[in-house]
Amino acid sequence: MLKAIIIDDERHSREALYKKLSMHCENIVVLKMCSDAKEGNDAIRKYEPDVVFLDIEMPLVNGFGMLEQLKDCNFQVIFTTAYDHYAIQAIRFSAIDYLVKPIDVDELKAAVVKLKPKIDIEENAARFENLLLNLKPATQLKSLAITTANGLIFLNLQDILYLEASGNYTFIYATTQKILSSKTLREFEDILPENDFFRVHHSYLIQLTYLSEYRKGEGGEVVMRNGSIIPVARRRKDELLEAVKRFSAKV
Repeated sequence: MLKAIIIDDERHSREALYKKLSMHCENIVVLKMCSDAKEGNDAIRKYEPDVVFLDIEMPLVNGFGMLEQLKDCNFQVIFTTAYDHYAIQAIRFSAIDYLVKPIDVDELKAAVVKLKPKIDIEENAARFENLLLNLKPATQLKSLAITTANGLIFLNLQDILYLEASGNYTFIYATTQKILSSKTLREFEDILPENDFFRVHHSYLIQLTYLSEYRKGEGGEVVMRNGSIIPVARRRKDELLEAVKRFSAKV
């Protein structure tokens, strides 16, 4: 049984989540429902939960600010939010789960299934550090937490050359290493900045910074700076050339 705390300034949201957890997640016991960050911090220290369902948008101190105030985050977090695309991107970059309000029961159950009975404290702290880094004002998302069979690898976006699909897995080719991730290529396509990354083929997603040459053909092919040759799907050819123009104008 996993001990849980719900932190949300909206009463109806707290009660709705509590009801859904009670009805559909038998391995979760909610010990406390809190209406703000201060009450939440006090409850975390008192009850030492396994998981905190944390609203992002709260008055005075939001969910991210609350995490910054805590010295230790020896628990898992599932963020709940009604909006804020940038915040969601930062959460996904840090491999932390989130639920969009109104919370769907199936998505809630899927998030709960991924919770671990025992967490790696250092790995968990690294997730939050990565999240807070990516949330800094006036900065772009920088560091990606990559889920692998052995845990997490934190990789700077600027070091990614291209990604290659391998069934439900993805090979990530970086400047100094090759990583196998348990995420699909589509998941990475949804996360990575579309101005910098382009899906040239159903199996390949490239970072335009490292594009060295385009060779004509039915669809053609691209040559990356490390010498890798990647096919371009015929239907993506024109879009690629337009994307390269936009990228060149930006830099």
